Amino acid sequence: MTRVRYKLSNYLSWLGALSLALLTVGDSLAQCGSLGDPIVNITFGQDEADFGEGTTTYRPVLPGQSPQGEGWYTLVTNVNLALASWHNLRDHTGDTGGMMVVFNADDYPGEFYRIRVSGLCQNTRFRFSAWIANANRAEECGGNPIPPNVRFVIEDLDGNLVSDPYSTGNIYATTSPQWREYGFEFDTGNQTEFDLVLINDNPGGCGNDLAIDDIQFRPCGPLITLAMDEALKQADTLFFCDGATAPILLSGSIVDDDSYAAGAAYQWQISQNGQSGWVDIRGEQENELAISTPVHNQWYRLTAAATADNLDSLLCRISSAPIRIARIAPQVNNPDIQETGPICDDGSKSLNPLEYTGAGVGPITYQWLLDEGDGNVPREIPGATSGNYEFQANGMVGIARLQRQAINVCGDRFVTHTFAVEVVETVHTRFALPQQAVCADDQPLLLSGGVIDNGDAGMQGVYSGNGVSNGYFYPDMAGIGSHMITFSPPSGTLCFESSQAIITVYDTIYLEQMLPMVMLPGQSVTLRPQTNASQFSWSNQPGLDSYSSQYTIASPDETTTYTLTASNAAGCEKPVSVTVTVLQNLVVPNSFTPNGDGVNDVWEIDGLEEYPNNFIQVFNRWGTLVFSAKGYSAPWDGQFNGTQLPVGTYYYTLSSDILMQPLSGSVSILR
Repeated sequence: MTRVRYKLSNYLSWLGALSLALLTVGDSLAQCGSLGDPIVNITFGQDEADFGEGTTTYRPVLPGQSPQGEGWYTLVTNVNLALASWHNLRDHTGDTGGMMVVFNADDYPGEFYRIRVSGLCQNTRFRFSAWIANANRAEECGGNPIPPNVRFVIEDLDGNLVSDPYSTGNIYATTSPQWREYGFEFDTGNQTEFDLVLINDNPGGCGNDLAIDDIQFRPCGPLITLAMDEALKQADTLFFCDGATAPILLSGSIVDDDSYAAGAAYQWQISQNGQSGWVDIRGEQENELAISTPVHNQWYRLTAAATADNLDSLLCRISSAPIRIARIAPQVNNPDIQETGPICDDGSKSLNPLEYTGAGVGPITYQWLLDEGDGNVPREIPGATSGNYEFQANGMVGIARLQRQAINVCGDRFVTHTFAVEVVETVHTRFALPQQAVCADDQPLLLSGGVIDNGDAGMQGVYSGNGVSNGYFYPDMAGIGSHMITFSPPSGTLCFESSQAIITVYDTIYLEQMLPMVMLPGQSVTLRPQTNASQFSWSNQPGLDSYSSQYTIASPDETTTYTLTASNAAGCEKPVSVTVTVLQNLVVPNSFTPNGDGVNDVWEIDGLEEYPNNFIQVFNRWGTLVFSAKGYSAPWDGQFNGTQLPVGTYYYTLSSDILMQPLSGSVSILR
């Protein structure tokens, strides 16, 4: 029956000593090389809850009860059976129906679990370990969770500390459930009975909830290694051959530990399953063992204690890893032939059969053999001694048969796999294009120049590549640049070597249309065609300073149209024309008569519409703007805001992109 203690032990004075680093199992094995059988092994039951010999200061919550407040515990098969919001985490032991204990921390730090361990040996090192998981989901407590922080204390029966306390440190919640093993070692000195106390050093609250499983105490000591004939060893089994006369030799040694060096005592043991039921072999108390009459499927291990007195107690021993003795079982050849897909005469084939795992086969090596179909015995392939083989055809044509032969430690040979590989002759080609360059706007090019050197009579090759369709190369489809054209045997040819040639598509000349240009007599303009061409030829109309440059200065006396032919290195060319208009000087009338008689009723400036971006403004004598127009598409009729202006003199300014400076003058309205 579970014993419950409600007195909180005051261990808070030890908080300052909790500078010990978290010790995981991987760290502890650096000190504890070999372990003995568990003295204490608390799994908390299977199908039925079993609290073991432990006691707790917390109140129990039985199945079906709703826990209230803090400071309670329960035994369950899944963490979320304690609280539905906690992790979906089964017990660590892995048994069907296996139980664990779950604690909801008390409001105040303090003891929550105690167990008395009896029957330990004096002057022996022991290891305590337990698997702990944070019961909470990482997102459950928001940004301020209180994680468990468990301190382990070993006391003698008078309540005195036997070793420094050990702390797990904060055990933070995780997104997915996670068991983690914590543990430490201690020396018994001259005592054999102790109390293990678990203290939660953080207060209760959201996050300080934990599950514990698989609490163990085990003897702990230096690493015991077993030496044997490694050629006969495979994993945890040492094999022997039928008819072998020499005994099987096992030799144990303790690795680098002064505490066992002086008075270590040994005892060899046997077992039928390698896990339980270990029995001492009478008289075998040296570190070496000779097995003269091996028994198939028998397990051996070497146990040791620091002194001969401690060897008498099974609870004080550490042990080596067990080794199984087993007889090599005869194997038979595998007659099945696996056919593989064909390969080319210059190709290879990866043969990757599974490792041979016949019962009782023991350690094996491999040797690959090749049957070349010439009637001779298959020959060994030099160096082909791994489980897999990369077969290289190296020009052979036909069926290659390969065997993987296994050789066990007794020297017996047997075939594990046989492969039949078909090797096909490669069809070779040659290819030379009739021309290597075209323009983007050229007509489709009929491809030719491909030759098949071997293969079936009448075999016709196939052209492929960017821009290729039905045996033609389409420059506009391929686009500008260099393109790889491939010549291959027809579709369905298994093994072939294609040939390639490069064809280059040049731009047909990027050449923008040029906008018409205007100029005044005596001026000049620069013609700036936008193009990617590299060669230029202007038509022979007069007025250009260069007829072979991209940019040229035009100074015609009259309106002239010039034509540029631009080309590139591939001979692709394109023309463009531009008209340079030579404007006549403007004549601005100085008066008009807007009296409605149909004669000189508007102020009309002949030729002004040819002046680009012209802008005209008219002011009265007081500087008031009475008329303005951009482009002057409609001549001024002498009105301002729909009313006829009085007879008088008005003043104008006229500007245009082509005028060096605005024109100004006066115009009179007459009646």
